[in-house]
Amino acid sequence: MQSKGATSRTELAAFVESAKKAGVPDDALVALLRHNGWSERRVYASLTDFYEGSLGLRPPGRSGRDGSAREAFLYLLNFITLAFWTIALGQLFYAMINRGFPDRAVAAYYSSFLSEIAFQLATIIIAFPAFLVVRRFIARELQQRPEAESSPVRLWLTYVALVFAAIIVLFDGIWFLAAFLQGQLTIRFVLDSLVLLVLGGGVFTYYLFGLQKAAPQT
Repeated sequence: MQSKGATSRTELAAFVESAKKAGVPDDALVALLRHNGWSERRVYASLTDFYEGSLGLRPPGRSGRDGSAREAFLYLLNFITLAFWTIALGQLFYAMINRGFPDRAVAAYYSSFLSEIAFQLATIIIAFPAFLVVRRFIARELQQRPEAESSPVRLWLTYVALVFAAIIVLFDGIWFLAAFLQGQLTIRFVLDSLVLLVLGGGVFTYYLFGLQKAAPQT
């Protein structure tokens, strides 16, 4: 007994075969099926199966070494620039919290606020635009090659980034609960924990959304 997904794929294959035998051009067929909810990757897979059956030969696949290296470079750079500006943003918020709720034991050693946040501001000013530029390159790459959304390189690096973000969120929860059990919660501590949660959760959501976009559609 076929599953619903397998039945749908069989119906797609039958439709593609009938359309091609009737002389429907590939681009019109792809546009029609995309309009009806099929992913472009699935449609091209069905077209590949059709041509393989008609010609007796599988369409040759281009070597993906160059593409994989380019993808690895772009996604690693995306992860690095994101990490730079989010960490700097967190440190900037921590500096503001320290100024608003100073620790009396070290308050006398505080230097000027601008000197404290100069490095963080410089990092954000440089890393955030770089992150946007890299993200734009990735978006352009995906427009030109939609199949790259499901590339192994992209998925592996995205999962690695998700693991790091999940560790940050998990650590923040443990840190907060331990302070609560010890009765050491203060406004400053809660705000510090909230900053870590928002930034770590934001990074996790960003990469999770990327995975959802890469998920195959039927």
